[in-house]
Amino acid sequence: MSRTPNSRPVGWRVGECLWSPQLKGDGTRWGFWETMLAVKRGDVVFHLCGESGEASFTGFSIADDDGQPVSQGPTGQQELYRVVLRDYTPFEKPLVWNAIRKSNQEELLAYFSENKSKSPKAKERLFYVFQAGRLQCLNGAYLSYLSDRLVEILFGFQTKTTNAEVVVQTSAPVGTALRSAAVRVGQQKFSENVKANFSWLCCFPDCPVSDSRFLIGAHIARWTDVAELRGKTENGLCLCVFHDRAFEIGAFVLDQDLKVRVHNCDHNAEWVHELISYGVEKPIKASSIVPTTGILSHHWKRHGFKPG
Repeated sequence: MSRTPNSRPVGWRVGECLWSPQLKGDGTRWGFWETMLAVKRGDVVFHLCGESGEASFTGFSIADDDGQPVSQGPTGQQELYRVVLRDYTPFEKPLVWNAIRKSNQEELLAYFSENKSKSPKAKERLFYVFQAGRLQCLNGAYLSYLSDRLVEILFGFQTKTTNAEVVVQTSAPVGTALRSAAVRVGQQKFSENVKANFSWLCCFPDCPVSDSRFLIGAHIARWTDVAELRGKTENGLCLCVFHDRAFEIGAFVLDQDLKVRVHNCDHNAEWVHELISYGVEKPIKASSIVPTTGILSHHWKRHGFKPG
């Protein structure tokens, strides 16, 4: 949430990054700044810009990195928190907060009241507050969390998530940009499901990578190719950055027994072949929900692999 987005210098503007001080002037911390450190690469960020009476949701971005402290700010040496952003997508028409507030007042007020009654640890930091007899943006609520329910109230799309599947539905007419935001949210949750399915380990045989910063919840049948498999956990593999790219270009495939087979691997690139060859003829790591042969066949077809 930015009151004066146009006053920021290049490189620090809306859609380019999020940034905030680390400490108040009296040396204390502020929860809505500390939230910066909870942002992870790939998170969807909605931008609420303008003074309270004129605030509007203007678009969304994707976090290009985890939130982290930095010592260099837009005006020189500053102790800040910063999140680099990418793919800023403006809404065709800004979504005015006052209009959303008026049309969804009962639900927003109920959500606020439910949150207020929770224990301190369970409470969500909300960008709005009920004050002076009305709902309004909370002064200083720089970065807050949007739950699935709050996203549905604000933007009219719903994300239903189980261990096996993520389904995104729109409950009201939405524009192209907002529909794109809904897809991004669904893809993010799909990725989390897939990683959890493989216990947050790269599933390539004997690959030791378990650091979440290097893991990707990859599609087997691509999102754009097979609509009926979108969001299904069985259509995903948890792979490290290297093995994800190798799988995407078909350098290796998985056969009907979920064993690694070298395929379109350039043998002149010895280091690539070496990082794949140690897993050949070995099955991927175990998971609760297992990819099916039918799903794998989409990857085979894309790369010209014929099992057997």
